[in-house]
Amino acid sequence: MRAACRRRRWRGSNWTTTRWNPVTDGCTRCGRRRVKAALALAWLLLPGLAVAAASSTQAWPIDPAQSQVRFGVRKFWFAHVHGTFPALSGGLRRIDTRIDADLGEVDAEVLVAGLQMDDAGDRARALGPDFFDAARFPSIHFDSDPFPIAELVSGGTLRGMLALHGERKPVTLTLQPSDCPRQPLACVIRVRGAISRSAFGMRDLRGVLSDKVVLDLRIRLKSGA
Repeated sequence: MRAACRRRRWRGSNWTTTRWNPVTDGCTRCGRRRVKAALALAWLLLPGLAVAAASSTQAWPIDPAQSQVRFGVRKFWFAHVHGTFPALSGGLRRIDTRIDADLGEVDAEVLVAGLQMDDAGDRARALGPDFFDAARFPSIHFDSDPFPIAELVSGGTLRGMLALHGERKPVTLTLQPSDCPRQPLACVIRVRGAISRSAFGMRDLRGVLSDKVVLDLRIRLKSGA
């Protein structure tokens, strides 16, 4: 690194060229030029970096026509009641962290009013204020924590936040191993787990229905965006 700028001085009857030390003599023009050049280069590179980051993001929307959420709850301790929410929407997004670029996030939602059950009476009670209370809480939403996309093949743990019945709580679900490991995104993704309905404020019908609700998600993805 050069330690000085050049300056001409009058000595006696002659002009002489001397060196100025930037620290001791206060010459800052050379340093300023270097800083300005560096800032200009960074400004030129920023748009390219932004485009590169955007292009590295991949997303696979959920196919609502081929995706659903099923649930089951024990009734009177010897029978089971089952229901299905069709038309699951949302998607899987790949996260480029620059450290581990093989992480993903799942975002999924269902409309409570779309509930399907075999018995019309059970459906009416499930949608009513004693259970889902669809009039006040029309949707159920889940957004996962980042997880290794490789676990779509091998199976693994899927943690995230579930918004249900006006409450938002952390839940832990299980990714099932893929039936087609060579192309896991082309097959149905299975997610299973169980939650406590009382943890989400659903405390009615305790003498009729168990507190444990079993979940079974079947997700089919569309081609990536």
